[in-house]
Amino acid sequence: MSVDLVGSTAFKAKHGDKREDAEPYPTWLNRTKNFYRLFPQILSGHFVEFLGVLDGSDNYKNYAPQVWKTVGDEIIFCVRVTCLEHLACCVRAFIKALATYGESINTLENELDVKGRAWIASFPAPNVTIVSASRAPQEASINEVGGRLYEEDELQADVRPGNYDFLGKQIDTGFRISKFAQTNELALSIDLAWLLTLLRQRNLIDCQFTFRGREALKGVIGGVPYPIITAQTERSVKRRELEALERTVSGAGFAEHVGLRNYLYSFMEQNKVEIPIISMHTEVIDNNTLPRCYDDLKKAWAASYREDEEKDKNQDEADAFKDDPTTLEQGTSAAEDEINSIFDKFIHELISKKSD
Repeated sequence: MSVDLVGSTAFKAKHGDKREDAEPYPTWLNRTKNFYRLFPQILSGHFVEFLGVLDGSDNYKNYAPQVWKTVGDEIIFCVRVTCLEHLACCVRAFIKALATYGESINTLENELDVKGRAWIASFPAPNVTIVSASRAPQEASINEVGGRLYEEDELQADVRPGNYDFLGKQIDTGFRISKFAQTNELALSIDLAWLLTLLRQRNLIDCQFTFRGREALKGVIGGVPYPIITAQTERSVKRRELEALERTVSGAGFAEHVGLRNYLYSFMEQNKVEIPIISMHTEVIDNNTLPRCYDDLKKAWAASYREDEEKDKNQDEADAFKDDPTTLEQGTSAAEDEINSIFDKFIHELISKKSD
């Protein structure tokens, strides 16, 4: 999930070095620092708020969204999703945080606001986790930076995501949909939108979706026009009423969630977009339904593991040979005997030739 401080560039240019009374820093800098500090706190607070509402909260109480990285006036959060209830809690908390912080910043500066986007990605395949080059120690080896991670490392990435980078086509898609985010609309990737329609069907969220047609996104599903889906986040009741009247006049109503669910599933299936598999906390996922990329990774991982085991075994045998003086002495003696035998045979043949 990502949130942008809207209007910050224009605000900075307009107010320049303007300062408030007894403030050492320009107003624009204080507003940005406020955004970095407060928004994560507000999001965490709303996450805790929704925990008590949803069933099975003990399964995900330790998985609140965390800051992954900041890019300019943007904060990117991430969290490992444990079940559909947890996903609902995260999305509801994020939408409410957008409203809470948006109202707060508007009381200070009506020129500033926030907008968000959200997407989902599957790990450890087809997306991958790597150690961040900016976070790794200077003496880190090439295998530590960008190298293969094991499950222990993947779990660490859940706890401290800022030390890691996440790469893959689903991650790229999340960044591509950013241009569709508005202060009143949360931009969604199609796989996340599909999951949200399932949550809506189970009454775990109350989102209204808009289908804004399709548009080709660079590097996304081979240039096939991508469905643009948003969820309404308009916090003003009056503006919501006005938008509803506008939709009535134009005939462009909100997308019915069951029809949207079926459309997105069919689109993903036909265009080979991985369909996310997340269950309710009381359900058990059937291993036969896991995506093909997972099975492919498991086979490759097993082969690599066996290769590593063989290397370790050979290294242990080599170390034991070096460290055991008796073995070394016996090995040296055997080698010397073989050399002496070959030399004696050579001398014997040479003398025989001379005698002939």
